[in-house]
Amino acid sequence: MAMPSVASLALGLLASVVCAHVGAACTTRESRPGTEAGNAWVTRANWLEAGTLRFGVTRPAQFMPGLSVAPASAAASRPAASWRLDPDRVSVTDPADDSTRSLRFLLENRIDADGVIILRQGRTLLDYRRSGFDPAAPRLLQSATRPILVAWLARAASEGRLARDKAINRLIPELGDVRELGKRPVQRLLDGRTGLGWGDDEIGQWRSVAGWTAAPGADLRGWLKARPVWPRAEGEHGAEAIGPGGELLVWVVEKARRQPVAALLCEMQERIGARHPAFWATDGVGTALADGLALSLEDFASFGQALLDARGRPGRRTYLPAWFADALAAGGGQDAERPAAVKALGADVGWQYHFAHPGRRTRQAAIVGENGSSLLVDFDRGLVIAMFASHAQRESPLLMASLRRLWEMPVSTGGRRGKKG
Repeated sequence: MAMPSVASLALGLLASVVCAHVGAACTTRESRPGTEAGNAWVTRANWLEAGTLRFGVTRPAQFMPGLSVAPASAAASRPAASWRLDPDRVSVTDPADDSTRSLRFLLENRIDADGVIILRQGRTLLDYRRSGFDPAAPRLLQSATRPILVAWLARAASEGRLARDKAINRLIPELGDVRELGKRPVQRLLDGRTGLGWGDDEIGQWRSVAGWTAAPGADLRGWLKARPVWPRAEGEHGAEAIGPGGELLVWVVEKARRQPVAALLCEMQERIGARHPAFWATDGVGTALADGLALSLEDFASFGQALLDARGRPGRRTYLPAWFADALAAGGGQDAERPAAVKALGADVGWQYHFAHPGRRTRQAAIVGENGSSLLVDFDRGLVIAMFASHAQRESPLLMASLRRLWEMPVSTGGRRGKKG
C-alpha cells in the first residue's frame, strides 16, 4: 500500500485537533487506496461508470485517498411516524404513459432507487431499501456535495466571517493575480453562476489531476494556481453544477472559517445528529475535493431536516441560518442558464445556491445529484425525501420526470392507506 504524504498526514492530524476544538470529538482517520485499487472488474478507470456505479459510490475509500470522520457518538435513530407509507399501496402516476402505478414500481423501474428515506416533521414515514443496500454506509455524493458547501458558506456569512460582495480572489490570496476572479463576487460563487466556462479538455484535466480517473491524483490547487487564464462561459452568468470552478467552494469555505473541511464536517455531524461515519475524498496531497463528500442516507436526510428546522423554528438557534432556508423556499429564477439536470426537471424549475426549486407554487428546495440521487425539502408540508439511486443515465428526461412525480406525491392521502407505524 502507498505511504501517505507528509502533507496529507499533517492535514489529517490538524483535522483531528480542530474537530476536538469545536466540541465534537470526532475520530478522524486518513486512508489511501492501494496501488492496485479495485479488482479485475471494478477499477479506478471505470468505478463511476454506469455498470459499476452502484458498487463504486458505496466504496469511495477503495478508489480515492481521503479522510473518514466519525462522530463521537451516534445519535439516536429517528422515531417512526404514527403511520407509515406502504410503497406497494401508495399510487403515483407513471410519467412514461400516465398510468397509475405503485410507488415501488416508480422507485424500482423508473428511478432505480437504492434507498429512500422520507421524513415528516422529523419522523420516519418511509425507509425503503433495495436488496443489499446499507443505509449506514457512506455513499459518494459527487456534485451533490456542492450545495452542502454553499450552506456552510451561508453559515459563515451569517457569522460575519464572509462578505458576499467581496471578490473571490480577495478571499483566496493565492489566486490574487487571476483577473477573472477579481471581477466576480463570492455571491456569484454561491449562486453557481461564476461565468467561468470549462471545455471538455479542461474538465478532463481537472478530473485527472483530482484523481477521479485511472491515475492517482496530484496537486489540484497547484494546477488551478498555474492556469494562465480562467475561461469565461458564453453567457456571463452561465450556471455550473460540475467542473473545476467548484473547487473554489472548498477553498473559500476553508478560508472563511479558518478550518479544514474535515473540521466543518465534524461540526455538521454534531449539529444535525449524525449517526454514521462520513468520508471526504482528497487529491494526492490531501486537499478535499468539491465533489468528494460521502454520507450515509440517514445523515443525508438529517441535513435536509436541518434546512427544514432553520425555517420552521423562528427565534431558535439552528445549525443553518434562517435567511438561507427562506431564500431556498422562495426559489430562484427560471432562466435559460440553468444546469442541464435542472432544465431536465422542467421549464418551471428555478435554480439558486446550487439548489433546484421545483415549481412556481411550492416552497421546495432540492439537491439534484447524479443518476437520481437527490434530496428534497418541502417547507410547506414539513417533508424531507432523501434518495440514493443508480440510474444508468445521469439526467434522462424520464428519470427527472419520475423525480417530480415522487416529490409531488400526495403523502397525507397515501399515508392513511399505508400500514400503521
